[in-house]
Amino acid sequence: MNEPVNNTYIKGLERSSMWWMIDVAPALQERTPELYPYIAAGLVGDGSDCFGFDDDISRDHDADTRVKIWIPIGIGGEAAEYRIRTAIGMSTKGVVSVEEIPHFYRRYTGLDFSPSTWREWFAIPQHNLAAATNGDVFYDASGRFTQRRDVLLDYYPADVRLKLLEGATLQMGQAGQYNYSRCLKRNEIVAASMAKNIFIKNALRAIFLLNKRYMPFYKWAHRAARELPILGEEAAVLLDRIATEQDATEDIEILSQAVIDELHRQQLSSSSADFLVDHARILREQIIEPELRKENPWKL
Repeated sequence: MNEPVNNTYIKGLERSSMWWMIDVAPALQERTPELYPYIAAGLVGDGSDCFGFDDDISRDHDADTRVKIWIPIGIGGEAAEYRIRTAIGMSTKGVVSVEEIPHFYRRYTGLDFSPSTWREWFAIPQHNLAAATNGDVFYDASGRFTQRRDVLLDYYPADVRLKLLEGATLQMGQAGQYNYSRCLKRNEIVAASMAKNIFIKNALRAIFLLNKRYMPFYKWAHRAARELPILGEEAAVLLDRIATEQDATEDIEILSQAVIDELHRQQLSSSSADFLVDHARILREQIIEPELRKENPWKL
């Protein structure tokens, strides 16, 4: 009798961790002992597997088990990369990539150093920050990779977070609470759909900001929001309904009020107004840096 086939999908991050521990790390320790103390390894960056969102559907592309290895500048460059690849050898178990640490972070932040000024932070797309800090680091004896990762994980400076929250709440209120229902009353269905989509996008932005988490690429934003501790599951359910309802006015107001309540809880606004635009003004007033306070929130 044939044994039943087990079609249970094992997440890429789990497969990557096991492959590193069982095969890749021992091979590098044995064959490149002088390099091993300087490398970092893990699975961080682009791809649903790095976020833990891969599933059986993901098998149709980029389904390889992956381990990424990062090396500091100054330990041999291409020669070190060649030695690492040779040590691991040709494997049918997965794919190893080797990259210098500064190059990895430059690809996502555009910087050769960690961001510090508000302009440097603003120049980095939020989904890039999500990709640069997702996944897991399995090994980093020197701490060089983790040091830069930790700066990003510490999240935006307070002023930058306030400015981004100002933009998100302003657009939630303007598009969702104000314009959406007016478009419906005029039977402007396309305009109403556009207003709803602007509300959805900015509601997700606000929820991630309230959680001090970076919002990933739009494809995964709603999925990732479900796992957030603050408003995550509640907002995800409401957004499911808002996206499909012919008239989402009531649920838009429910979610807007939930965001207002959280602004109160975090002491980011003391206004009793039920219109998010009013709270956006209060958020702006708390920004200390004058130039940042004057930045146009509509372009955020």
